[in-house]
Amino acid sequence: MDTLDCSCRGPLLLHEANMAKFPEEPATTSQPACSTPQQSQPWTEVVAHRQRGVLRKFSPPPFNLSNRYSVLADSNVADPAHAIPLPPQHRSAEQSKPPAPRRVARERPRHPPSSTRPVAVLVGSSMVRHVTLPRSETWCLPGARVEDVQTRVPEVVEQHPTASTIVVHVGSNDIRLQQSEKLKSDFTSLIQTILATGKKCIVSGPIPSACFSDMQFSRIRQLHAWLVGHCSRERVPFVDNFGSFWRRRSLFARDGRHLNRAGASLLASNLELALEAHHTPR
Repeated sequence: MDTLDCSCRGPLLLHEANMAKFPEEPATTSQPACSTPQQSQPWTEVVAHRQRGVLRKFSPPPFNLSNRYSVLADSNVADPAHAIPLPPQHRSAEQSKPPAPRRVARERPRHPPSSTRPVAVLVGSSMVRHVTLPRSETWCLPGARVEDVQTRVPEVVEQHPTASTIVVHVGSNDIRLQQSEKLKSDFTSLIQTILATGKKCIVSGPIPSACFSDMQFSRIRQLHAWLVGHCSRERVPFVDNFGSFWRRRSLFARDGRHLNRAGASLLASNLELALEAHHTPR
């Protein structure tokens, strides 16, 4: 029995010896985890102080009040810059006058004038700037339209009484306005004005510019076709420039609209042949 007791107590003594090596942990009491304190804490009153801003007074931006209806306003008081156009029945005699015609200044000739009296006068837009014809005078009107050339016809006839023929080259600037019917009417009036002075008229056809859009090319082609038929009915000489300049970029300046020296020389050749064909004295 003693041996049995010693064998039973052996492992127990070894366990106690091993346990002696570790320090004893302090005894702790387990408490339930709870966020609510067990003892009531005194309440503290917190007051938020708001700063009262100073009230700012905003004034509306100033603006002018005026009567937009000039019909009800006095003509001496109303501002003409802000006046709305009046109906025809309310317009005075001065307001009913048509606007003054455009006045396009003539560009100074780049070539010396001929020593002899000219027998022909070339009038046109900036496309004729470098065009020189024998025994002829060139009138270059930059930005001119058909109606602008028509207003300068009496002045041309007065300054050059010895000229028997007036050659007109215009129409490219009218294409941008997109008014085909008005352009046809202006050409008809121009031809009639020249013929009424007793001078011969030669119409130089439009030139298809290298930088024209599809719409502009279509319009200038329609103008070319209409001028061919109209000049034939009126028995007015017509110079066909369409085929000579179509798809020939080398005849135009850098902007693609005006002619360079080579293009101006080709146009001058076409016009000179037309003058010779119609027996213009030289």
